[in-house]
Amino acid sequence: MFEDDLIYYRRRAEAELEQAQRATKPEVVKAHCDLANAYLERVASAEPEKQSQHA
Repeated sequence: MFEDDLIYYRRRAEAELEQAQRATKPEVVKAHCDLANAYLERVASAEPEKQSQHA
């Protein structure tokens, strides 16, 4: 995964968490948190790959 992709996914996760904080309905909070987690999982799965490319 490219560094630009990682930056994008991190920013999207942050934006989703901000939306979750502003949401007033529990189901909307959960939806934003679920999306944030999905983006963070993409980042986490790419981190070992990124580390091995620099070794």
